[in-house]
Amino acid sequence: MKTKGFVLTLLTACFFGLGAVLGKMVTGVLNPLLVTFLDFSIGGLLLGLFLAWRRISLFAKFTRHDWLDLLLLSIFGTALPACSVIFGLGLTSAIKAGFLLQIQSIAAVLFVVIFLHEKLTLKQLGGMLLLILGSVFVVMKSLQARPWEAFNLGDILIILGALGFGYAYLPGKKLSSKIDSLPLNIWKLLIGSIMIFPVLLLQKGTFNGHFVPMLLWAMPLYIITNFCIGYVTLQAGIRYLQAWESATIMQTTPIFSTIFAILMLGDTLSPLQIIGGAIVLLGGFIVVIGGARKVIAANNDLLVEQDAKANVARRQHM
Repeated sequence: MKTKGFVLTLLTACFFGLGAVLGKMVTGVLNPLLVTFLDFSIGGLLLGLFLAWRRISLFAKFTRHDWLDLLLLSIFGTALPACSVIFGLGLTSAIKAGFLLQIQSIAAVLFVVIFLHEKLTLKQLGGMLLLILGSVFVVMKSLQARPWEAFNLGDILIILGALGFGYAYLPGKKLSSKIDSLPLNIWKLLIGSIMIFPVLLLQKGTFNGHFVPMLLWAMPLYIITNFCIGYVTLQAGIRYLQAWESATIMQTTPIFSTIFAILMLGDTLSPLQIIGGAIVLLGGFIVVIGGARKVIAANNDLLVEQDAKANVARRQHM
């Protein structure tokens, strides 16, 4: 079963890595906001058809606070970050985008520390510093470049998107006990598409993109792999793995984005980017595993406490 979960989660990482390249390709032809709307609306509808086929309910017993969390998750944790990333893909390389998106691990940890008052471990802090250092190396590409000059607008938009995806952990965690992750993803996509649609109509030149044959396969592949099948395989993989194991495997996404960027776009990696990429991956693994060990320790303490209470109860009945 573990092997099945590993394969499914690794397939998800492959899809998301491919998505960085496909997003770069389609935003070079279509308006990024239009691309985001099509991704969300069509992806949400396809996932809805999958749920209907599996006879899984889309609705849950939400309170007013739950609906507020859903709106926050859909707008600030999904729609705005996705728009930022897709706009950024048109202005930077897919390789840099793949590695910079790992900053969402830092954002998730920091938001949890600030708003949920959880403690930051030294290993997580070390992993975050490695992530930042590696990201700087990936962006610089060469030691001759100054770090503040190497960043362009596309890189900044990718980082802002990663921060938004990191924030999504907060409302997402609250809703995880109320609704299954697949229906939750449908709500995120559909609400996000509804929020984007009015802006899409008001923006000038949205539908003036020229048609190229590449769109016939790249756009459907982008929607199906990243906004439909990717969510299904990720959810299916989690059934066989612990959450931290799934998150650790997902840290391989930049490897796939790099491979696809080299094969499909002809991008190249400088020696400094290779070093920086390795540091980013190492930092990501440390952040995830550092938090996982804390959760495991807390669970062990809870089990010990439950066993102690059970022993006391048995003695009282003797």
